[in-house]
Amino acid sequence: MELQDAEAYVMHVTHRTSIKDALAWLSEERAVSRPIVLPKLLASLLTIEEQASAPEIQGLAIRVIRQVCRTQVVSELDPSQELLALDEVMRPADYKAALDALAARTETRTLVSMTLAAVTAAQKDDRNVVTALCSAAGLSYRDLRARVRDASVPTDLRGNWKNDQIKAVFEVIDAVITGRVTASIPAAQPARPVEHLLPDIDDEPARERGWALVEQMRVQGVPYGLLLAQRAVGSAWVAHRSSTGKKLQAAVTTSLCELLDQRSVPFDRLAMDGASRALLTRVGANPAHAAEDGRNEGGQLAVLVHTPMLTHAVAVSVARDGGTARKSGARLGTLTARLGIDCSVVLVGPGWAERNTTSELARPFHGRIYTERTIADLADALSRMVDQKIGVVPAGQNVGTQPATVDDLLEARS
Repeated sequence: MELQDAEAYVMHVTHRTSIKDALAWLSEERAVSRPIVLPKLLASLLTIEEQASAPEIQGLAIRVIRQVCRTQVVSELDPSQELLALDEVMRPADYKAALDALAARTETRTLVSMTLAAVTAAQKDDRNVVTALCSAAGLSYRDLRARVRDASVPTDLRGNWKNDQIKAVFEVIDAVITGRVTASIPAAQPARPVEHLLPDIDDEPARERGWALVEQMRVQGVPYGLLLAQRAVGSAWVAHRSSTGKKLQAAVTTSLCELLDQRSVPFDRLAMDGASRALLTRVGANPAHAAEDGRNEGGQLAVLVHTPMLTHAVAVSVARDGGTARKSGARLGTLTARLGIDCSVVLVGPGWAERNTTSELARPFHGRIYTERTIADLADALSRMVDQKIGVVPAGQNVGTQPATVDDLLEARS
C-alpha cells in the first residue's frame, strides 16, 4: 500500500483533513465511519508507521494500532459461556440405566454388594457402565488413566474393554468410593466426591458410606443441595468444556469453509495428516526440519486457498484469557515467516482483546486479522483475491526465525 492511499483511508474513516488529526482522533476513541474494514485500517496504519517521514506521526500510528486492536478485534465467542457438542453429553437416563444394569448383576441386586464380576458382566451389555462409575468416583477419564498401574486402558471410555483393563480401573474407582485413598501430607485430604468426602470431614452420624451411599442415591435420588455443592467445587460444565476445547476451532473453521464454498473459492481444509503435509510442501510451504516437534502454541493452520496465482493460508486461534493469548501470539507472530506464504488469522475468544499481543500480530499478518464475527469479510477478501487473480508475494523469511516443519505449520496448540 502506498503512503498516500493509507493516509487517505485513515482520514476517510475519521472525517479529518490531516493525518495527524486523524490519528489523534483514533487514539481518543472518537466516533468513526462505520463499518470499518479492520484489515484495511490496520494495513493503512502499518504503512503510515513504516513510511511516514515525521517521527511524531510514526509514534502516533504505533499507539493507534494498539488502540484499534484492543477496541476492534472483539470476539463474542467466549469458550467459558458457550458450549459445543452437547450431543456427546451422556444423559441422566443413560447413567441411571448403567447403574441399574450394574445393580442387577450383583448378589443382592443392589450396589451395596458391588464386585468386579458385576462390573465386567454389566459393561459387556451396557458400554456406559465404566463411564458411570468414573462419574460416581468423581474422576475424569484422564485422571483415571493416570492412576491405573500396570495396564493400558482404551482411549475411549465407551470402547471395548478387556477383563484385565476393567480390573485395573475398578480397583482405582473402588478405592475412591470406599475411602481407601490417602493424602501425601497431613494437612490435605485425598480427592473424593463431595458426597463422600464432606460428610466424613463433618463427621455426620448415622449415614451410609461407600457403595451403600451410592446405592442410596441411586434409589432415592440426590438432594439438590448436594448438586449445588458439587457445582461450587467443580463448576458447571468445566469437564465438558475441557474435553471439547478443540471443537471450537473446528466449528469456526467449518463456518469459514461453508462461506468459501458459497463463493466458489478453491480451498483445502488442513489436518494433521500426510495429505495436508504433501499439499503444503507442493504449494511452497517451508518443509525444512526444525527442532520443534510440531506441537507448539500458536493456533491451528486450518485452511489453504490456492490457485496458480494465489497461495494463502488461514490460521484459527482460540484464547479464553490473556495468558493464553500471550502464549499463542508468540507462535502466531512467526507463522508467516516459517510457512513462507502469506496468511490471515482468525482470533476467537475474549483473551485477544486483553493484551497488546493482538497488535503485535498486525505486522506479520499485514493487518489481515479477523474474528468469528468477521469471517464473512475474510471469505469476501479471499474471493476477491481469486477473482482478480492477485498473486501473493511470499512472506519474507526472517533470517533469525527458525524454519518450521510441515507438522509445525499444520497444528500448534492454543
